[in-house]
Amino acid sequence: MSALVTVEGLQHLYEGRKVLDVERLEVVEGEILAVVGPNGSGKSTLLRILNLLERPTRGEVRFWNGLSLSGMARAERRELGRQMAMIFQEPLLFKRSVRANVEYGLKARRVDREERRRLAGEMLARLNLSDFAERDAMTLSGGEAQKVTLGRAMVLRPRLLLLDEPLASLDAPSRKDLRAYISGMVREMGVTAVYVSHDYHEVLEIADRLAVLIDGTLLQTGRPGEVFGRPASDVVAEFLGAENLLEGTVRECRGGMAVLDVAGVELEALCELPQGSRVKALIHPEEIALLADALDTGSVRNRLRSRVAGMRVLGGLVKVELDCGFPLVAHITRASREEMGIEPGAEVTAAIKATAIHVMPFTGRGP
Repeated sequence: MSALVTVEGLQHLYEGRKVLDVERLEVVEGEILAVVGPNGSGKSTLLRILNLLERPTRGEVRFWNGLSLSGMARAERRELGRQMAMIFQEPLLFKRSVRANVEYGLKARRVDREERRRLAGEMLARLNLSDFAERDAMTLSGGEAQKVTLGRAMVLRPRLLLLDEPLASLDAPSRKDLRAYISGMVREMGVTAVYVSHDYHEVLEIADRLAVLIDGTLLQTGRPGEVFGRPASDVVAEFLGAENLLEGTVRECRGGMAVLDVAGVELEALCELPQGSRVKALIHPEEIALLADALDTGSVRNRLRSRVAGMRVLGGLVKVELDCGFPLVAHITRASREEMGIEPGAEVTAAIKATAIHVMPFTGRGP
């Protein structure tokens, strides 16, 4: 698929302070791109620039019609803007009926009354809001109001949909409901979406790609599994809530295989960093096998004698907190826990493949 929007060399300053620095970012046609990062990381500023509400201090944004933001005439901006829609954190509705709110953009575009009613009726039916059509929009719950906002945007069939934390003010059931509507409608209608959120959990189910923005800088883009599995830096890993992010030093490195020193414990891992480098080693909890017999480890390079410090049931999984000279967390099935008789205080072996350890340079920064 081709890029619908391309951002290059983008920088934006407020009162001399750099708030946005994006070397390159593509929004691919037909995808849901989730831009995630902590509060104050520049996500909403990026969205406002894409929505033609702000001009960047420097850099370029190129759109699907071949026009660049810097050279766009007012009439061209207006026409381009008609092909976009934006949804904010708080529903922005008029004190009129639900139907009138959904019809608003169509009316502004001079769509005739009969066609407006038909299109709005179809959209309300799609959102399961037909019974609310004549209700005052001000009487709706937060989730219902945000669904109306979604309907008002999608009835215009925008080329680009921009969403600025649209679920942030909703309760958990409403978030789940609206997230499903956003994902389903965007894909069914062939719309491209940029979804901004500070909560990466919120977008994991619906995003085709993640873009991680921290302190105004784009640090990584990729499919969610790639970004979570192999974060580009310890800063990205920390923002994504990585467990088992261990600080250590490269003791020796030969042929792409390194011996790491983590709190006095040796770990073998794939690594190209030179001897003496300070690193962060990421080990996903599901990559750790717990064994009652230290000899039953096959070809696994890392065998760590550990004590079970605590446990917590997480649905079908059990989170096992280990002390192996440093804290470590493993996820095992409830069946495995019962079969092995794992209890707090038990001695086990944590087996970790060298390929399961993702090593990154230590930056000393946090999100």
